[in-house]
Amino acid sequence: MRYFVTGGTGFVGSWVAKQLVDKGEEVVCLVRKTSNLRWLEDLPVKYHYGSLLDGDSLKEGIKDADYVLHIAGVTKALSIADFYRGNVEASRVIMDTILEVNPKIKRVVYVGSQAAVGPTPKGEMLDESCEMKPITDYGTSKMQSEQVVREYLDKLPITILRPPAVYGPRDTDVFEVFKSVKNRLNLKVGSGDPYVSIIHVHDLARGIIEAATHPKAAGETYFICNEDPCYWSEVVTTLEELMAKKVLNIPIPYPLAYGFGAIMEAGSRLTGKPSILNRQKIREVNAGNWVISSKKIREEMDYNTQLSLREGLKGTLEWYQKSGWL
Repeated sequence: MRYFVTGGTGFVGSWVAKQLVDKGEEVVCLVRKTSNLRWLEDLPVKYHYGSLLDGDSLKEGIKDADYVLHIAGVTKALSIADFYRGNVEASRVIMDTILEVNPKIKRVVYVGSQAAVGPTPKGEMLDESCEMKPITDYGTSKMQSEQVVREYLDKLPITILRPPAVYGPRDTDVFEVFKSVKNRLNLKVGSGDPYVSIIHVHDLARGIIEAATHPKAAGETYFICNEDPCYWSEVVTTLEELMAKKVLNIPIPYPLAYGFGAIMEAGSRLTGKPSILNRQKIREVNAGNWVISSKKIREEMDYNTQLSLREGLKGTLEWYQKSGWL
């Protein structure tokens, strides 16, 4: 079968491409002339040069695809407009293109985000019926992108996935926690301990592929995550054990952290490069609980994650060390 993958040069998409190749599937990855192909260059995938904002550039890649996996998205940006273009407009363009040149496609998988839903009220676990209440520009753009995709549910066989925080080899975001533990220092926003859902990239990649082929998944939306949430402190303490480090935990008052986020934003505007640390990220951390239920995907697709938190962190740590990141 032929898979057309957006975001194949990125963290999640590159692992999806590898798993598809390992299964013997034909993979076509959407890339730009400026794309860094380091995660794909050793894989027998085909490159289709184009832009998610230019439907004409996508047609040749999509017209013969059996499946389209829309994984690409903007996770860091300097403005709301950048988030909107990269997530909302791009989703509209790819859906329109699929409908025009390949309306009989077997399945389209759209990878959204838990951020589109927002944080979880204390003591609760959100399911797919919850109201969407994003608290950041990124989350809002992912909510709007999902709303765009839903407009095509009666025309195309679409499955929507909403993963939470994703970690694993090649990730550069949660990687900052690994670096902090190595340096024996953990800066905490406030005095709370966020309770969160999480997923390893290998489990997410496998779930994306299974969602493309499962007969019950068409027209459905699923949270995809480890069955059991964890406190963020469990991530830190597990890494302490694995790295044989004792970390000094330093609570940073929310107003101070928020102010530092503003400084980082100002620096980003000067350099033209968005930073992972900004006021909206501080707001996410301070929100406390980000807990979602995997019950629906487990029951309807018989999908379960395979890596425990400790196994996933151990393998990720080994990859960072072997790759010279740590």
